[in-house]
Amino acid sequence: MDFTIFQWINGLAGENRFLDGFMMFMTDYGPYGFALILFLVVLNWRSKSLRISGLCTGATLALALALSYGIGQLWPRERPFVAHDHVNLLLPHAADSSFPSDHTTGAFAIAFGVWYHNRLLGGMMLVLALLIGVSRPYVGHHYPGDVLAGIIVAFLAAKAVQLFRNKRKQKVRAEDTVSAS
Repeated sequence: MDFTIFQWINGLAGENRFLDGFMMFMTDYGPYGFALILFLVVLNWRSKSLRISGLCTGATLALALALSYGIGQLWPRERPFVAHDHVNLLLPHAADSSFPSDHTTGAFAIAFGVWYHNRLLGGMMLVLALLIGVSRPYVGHHYPGDVLAGIIVAFLAAKAVQLFRNKRKQKVRAEDTVSAS
């Protein structure tokens, strides 16, 4: 089923120059936009809470990419253009493991991290992350299952960082209550 969905998405490649260009742009440059937003949030000197949110988002990204790397080492999977003939490969790529998609993992990790602190910006970033995810099978680099795995890894990393942050907040509040008594 994964390959069937891949064929449907990748089969659209080469049919429309605008769509091809858009998907190649999302694959090549979309992750840089996410990194720039994360960088700007972390370096926001006007708001301590925004900087802390940026650091938590950075931690989410680091955890998600570490998990993705580990999963890729445990369950290597050939990329579609390596495993199958007749793949519309719009951009060159190394023939390394495709599972899970690092582009998707990174974009969703940042988007989920931002979403926990700013629903509007995070929601817009989730839509853009989804476009990055769709671009990966479109350009021939990943199966849809690789993209879905990246989304799940990013979500779990964001949840873990949020749980840690919430426990830390509770501990600080408890210490402040004790010291105020």
